[in-house]
Amino acid sequence: MAGKLNMKRVRNVLVWATVLAGIGILWWMAIIRKSNAGVKSLVVDIELIGDNQKMISEQEIVKMTEQFLGGRADSAAIRKLDVRGLETFLNKDRRIEQADVYFDSNDNLRIRIRQRKPIMRVIDKSHTSYYLDADGNQIPAGIGGAVRVPLVTGNVETYYTGLFESEKPVRLKEVFEIMKYVQKDDFLSALIEQVHVEDITGDIIMVPKIGRERLIFGGAEGMEDKFDKLKIFYREGLPRLGWSKYKTLNLKYTDQVACTLR
Repeated sequence: MAGKLNMKRVRNVLVWATVLAGIGILWWMAIIRKSNAGVKSLVVDIELIGDNQKMISEQEIVKMTEQFLGGRADSAAIRKLDVRGLETFLNKDRRIEQADVYFDSNDNLRIRIRQRKPIMRVIDKSHTSYYLDADGNQIPAGIGGAVRVPLVTGNVETYYTGLFESEKPVRLKEVFEIMKYVQKDDFLSALIEQVHVEDITGDIIMVPKIGRERLIFGGAEGMEDKFDKLKIFYREGLPRLGWSKYKTLNLKYTDQVACTLR
């Protein structure tokens, strides 16, 4: 009886050993096939910004990939393609926040791009144009697609690395803090179209998308109270008094909005 049980156990062990060996062989053959296969095609997926906007196009990503590979992606061998190196190369573009490169089960080379998301476009006093994202990263303007964000003009200082970490009072830092606040508020982000820094007074002036008035904001100090006053005035005052009656709305004074008639 014990002999029969032992033979049954031996047969089970042999069967499972055979199955596992078969799986191992198939897995090994799949690895060999994969390593010797060529890239079937290149697929680029770019995460859009806001209202379906792009700073960088699929064609640019394809061109950058071909530059890194030294030829077309579908002419490359999978085992020779440096995926991590390609990611590092793509991430050097300041429009890209994160590039993920990988192969799918059909031997396609896939590149997924997350773009940086600008909150403002700046034309500084030296006429240099660029974007800034919510982390204070400078993004070149004039290459790739344009993104619809508020434009900042006037007496704006030159951007430099470390500007937002310095203790030096700079108007650009104040505008940046204001625009971060605006970007998080649906009403304000729909309202503000342009920001201008006055040459003489240094006042931050905002231009709304609707109406003809100019919003004199001053500096960034007390901006939450200033924006609260502005919302109340737009909600209760302007509809009753008229949208084209005022030339300026001055938010610099405490607990009031000082208006200048047109």
